[in-house]
Amino acid sequence: MCKITIENVLSNYDVIGKTFRFSDIASALGKLDDAEKARQEFQYEMTAFNLQPNATNSPWGFYFGPYLSFADANGSPIYYPSLTDVTKEAVLYWEGRYKSVLNVLLKMRYAALVWDFKPRIVQENYSSDLYRVYVDSMLDVCDNDYAEHPVITTTIYDRLFSITKGQSEDLAKVKQSMVSFEKKCATDDATRYWACQFLIMLENRKWFSQSEIDTLVQAHEKRLKRLTYTEDIAKSNVWTIEQQCKLLSDYYKSHQKNDEIKRILNIEEKAHRLNFPTIAPIQKLGILEHLHNKYQYYGLGDESKRLLAEIQNAGKASKSSMEATNIEFTIPQEVYDQAEEMFGKKASSDADRWKNFAVYFIPSKANEEQSLKELAEKYPLRYMIATQMMDANGRPMSIVGDYQSDPEGALVLHITEKMNLSAYFLGIAIQKMIDVGLLCTERIMSEIIEPCILFEENSYDTIRQGLDFFFERKYILACHIIVPQIENAIRNLVEVSGVSVIKPQYKRNGFQLLTLDELLRTKSIEDAFTPDGALYLRLVLTDQRSLNIRNLLCHGIVPPQYFESGAVARLLHVLIVLGMIRKVS
Repeated sequence: MCKITIENVLSNYDVIGKTFRFSDIASALGKLDDAEKARQEFQYEMTAFNLQPNATNSPWGFYFGPYLSFADANGSPIYYPSLTDVTKEAVLYWEGRYKSVLNVLLKMRYAALVWDFKPRIVQENYSSDLYRVYVDSMLDVCDNDYAEHPVITTTIYDRLFSITKGQSEDLAKVKQSMVSFEKKCATDDATRYWACQFLIMLENRKWFSQSEIDTLVQAHEKRLKRLTYTEDIAKSNVWTIEQQCKLLSDYYKSHQKNDEIKRILNIEEKAHRLNFPTIAPIQKLGILEHLHNKYQYYGLGDESKRLLAEIQNAGKASKSSMEATNIEFTIPQEVYDQAEEMFGKKASSDADRWKNFAVYFIPSKANEEQSLKELAEKYPLRYMIATQMMDANGRPMSIVGDYQSDPEGALVLHITEKMNLSAYFLGIAIQKMIDVGLLCTERIMSEIIEPCILFEENSYDTIRQGLDFFFERKYILACHIIVPQIENAIRNLVEVSGVSVIKPQYKRNGFQLLTLDELLRTKSIEDAFTPDGALYLRLVLTDQRSLNIRNLLCHGIVPPQYFESGAVARLLHVLIVLGMIRKVS
């Protein structure tokens, strides 16, 4: 039996007219014996067919990027193939290959690698034939449908245009090739195919004549009419209509034709509305918000405002259609034992109890980022979906994107979930400190509030009244007293640190105080409470994606019952955290 070599494998693919995927070659090479894999040519070929073209997010700054990327135990990135695999010797090897192979797919791949890497890796100019070989091989692949899928062909056109747009004859060939491709493949439901040339035109307008642009726009206007006016418009593909509307809206936006944009987006809105009777209220809400954001993006403020009342009503309908879920669980005895050691009779001193209480319930951002990352890897589907947040009346509020697109928002939700769970332990901690006689109005005032530089003496009676309401279980009254005192203490801290707490009024007729959220984002707060503490204060008090207690209370957004034991316990904790600040002599 003859030994199979690298050359044997490659010769099976180097046949004129043969089509294949580059991953097929890599897979076939991977089955060679160890002796063949030890050859340098093996590494060159595996790198050539595992690198990914059109890698817009390539970490290397090249057109090609790695096939896989992940992190090691220390969080450092690891790439496969590695950029270290793209050596001078590899590039020169690929240069020899594009000159010798017969198959156009192979010729295109090797030429593409040399075009991308030779100037920076080898630091030499291209061979005189490279441009011609590269362009002709790409055109051949596109014109004769050699790519494994038409979507791949569209990415080749992107590359072709970027290389030939300064060469009039070749540019004309590319344009004609794209026209032929659309005639073959671009049925009205094949969005990516018919969008290819239009997207290239939007990004490279100066390389198209006005006649060519007008022809493209007219063709897409006709397509929009076909997509919209079907025999049964309610069954038309609204998402395809939306893609067509986006292309035309982007074109008209570049020419500041707001009336045309309005016409196009009204068509899209109509298509969505025809489906409203058949979709769930939450879907209707999402579509209305999407349309509102789109009108805003294209500068059609009146159109976006027109939808606000409908969005509000759709939010209420969505809330009423949702079912509450109850989860029951038992708190283990170990939790009570831990609370006893940290806050109760087994704690070594009152000073330790105060310190433990202040520090324990502030989450570590670094730890929670790692926890979230692990959960996203273990349960990826859960973190691939955006979250729509509503107020108590169903009015839509913040939208938190998926983990990849909105890592900060995902982290806020993750920490908030943890805080909601830890509220049970916070309640246990408070009760343990009450049981040992530490947590009471007089001791909080004498040991926490009065020694603190942030609370003014003329506020002591007010704070004392709020604490009395807390211990009398009049939690709603306690919240309404404690929140303004917390806000004033934070303002005092920022001002004491030498930072201004005022800003110009909106119409520049005077000044006004910074909002609490603005105060909490100053460096003074991070210096006093650490970045973790500053984040915690924002989540509890002002972040609309989290507890947001201050704003919910001051704006009357939620029913009074919201400010029962859970919310007031957080406020008591924040009050004591603030009260731990002392003047440094």
